[in-house]
Amino acid sequence: MASGPPRRTTRGTIFALAWPVIAANFLQTFTTFVDMLVVGHLPGTVGIEAQSAIGAGSQILFLNFSLMVAISAGTVALVAREIGAGNPTAASHATKQSLFLGVLLSLPIAGLEIAFAEPLVQAITTNSLGPAVVGGGSAYLRIVVAVTAFQFVMLLSIASLRGAGDTRTAMYVGAAVNVLNIAIVVPLVFGLGPVPSLGVVGAATGTAIATVIGALLFLAVFLRGKTPLRLQRDGGLDWAMSRRLLRVGVPAGVESLLFQLGITIWIALVAGYGTQAYAAHFIGLRVQSLAFMPGFGLSVAASALVGQNLGARNPDEAYRSGIEASKIAVLLMGGVAALNFLLAPLIAAAFTPDVRTQELTVLFIRIHALSIPAVGLYFSLDGALKGAGDTRYPLLTSIVGIFVVRLPLAFVLGFGVASPGVPWWVPLGLTGIWFSLPVEYLVRSALISRRFRSGRWKSLAV
Repeated sequence: MASGPPRRTTRGTIFALAWPVIAANFLQTFTTFVDMLVVGHLPGTVGIEAQSAIGAGSQILFLNFSLMVAISAGTVALVAREIGAGNPTAASHATKQSLFLGVLLSLPIAGLEIAFAEPLVQAITTNSLGPAVVGGGSAYLRIVVAVTAFQFVMLLSIASLRGAGDTRTAMYVGAAVNVLNIAIVVPLVFGLGPVPSLGVVGAATGTAIATVIGALLFLAVFLRGKTPLRLQRDGGLDWAMSRRLLRVGVPAGVESLLFQLGITIWIALVAGYGTQAYAAHFIGLRVQSLAFMPGFGLSVAASALVGQNLGARNPDEAYRSGIEASKIAVLLMGGVAALNFLLAPLIAAAFTPDVRTQELTVLFIRIHALSIPAVGLYFSLDGALKGAGDTRYPLLTSIVGIFVVRLPLAFVLGFGVASPGVPWWVPLGLTGIWFSLPVEYLVRSALISRRFRSGRWKSLAV
């Protein structure tokens, strides 16, 4: 069996793959971050209602990502294996089929969500936050979901390139998309010259336009052949390849769907505490999405390296790659946790001038900071397993994390449990609901670590 390179080389390779992913995902996530940040400075209660509306509408959109994840997980695994085996033509074919499949499956979802936008937003807000939030959330959802096909093209293009080890192209495209998004969103939200203030609608419009342009840029990259992958004129949808993509990816998609459904229920628990708490929760989630970027970048690096090393028949180096990525993730995410905890008041003030919303945002960010090192460990090893094609065990950890740990604990800590006539647990309210998050990720990281160290994933076929 071939011996792996020195550990320092492994770490260098991980960093070389991860840092462009971190930058690219920061830029990708920053589009919705900007929406929330900008509308929060609309006058009076309008800003808080707008933040709650965008949060509700975007949470419905996150459910769509479950389908995208089902395709992209298979795409990363297959592309990485083919590149590792020295077969870029087959990797390019898998990329093309991934894009075809994503567009095909995205269209009916977009149609249904446009038709039922208002009932969906009412459900996620438990119909308790007023017509301004429901109306704004429905408008945001309809506009952004109309470009779902382009969103899938953009995200699946990123997945394909990462499987091929190209993590920089997405960073460059993401930078261009963000500059464009900010340039459009700010004048549309606040109004500029003859352009009236459109609030939530302006934020959604800017995001939609930026998404379309981002997808077109990725297609141009593939057609020009400047990457290891190139779109070929080799016919239409290949059902055999599509089945391979889905066989590997469906467990990851189910994992993502269950995760997002659990998050949606968790969010609904907060709606009863009012618009300020709801807005604070979504501000905290936006900060969380940025805090997760180092872990996600290392997850992608681990996924690509594990897949490529298994394709090259070097399972020992695949194992080493996962372990090294997890060590780096815990260290980096520990630093992120400390910064978030210390800077929480400044972050909250940047999003909203409302004092009560700031206080609740600080509470969420600081509770969430307790989970960030465990998130880094989980993400890195989750990516390593998925790069090996082991997508079923991460599904199990997601089910346990959300439905056995987070939601029951949120109910107990948030609302208490009543015995005949007397509650034996004093509920902690929002603090209890939010504290279930760090406990969940401690359990998840323990489960995923045990699986990776078992080495059972080394012999899986994809």
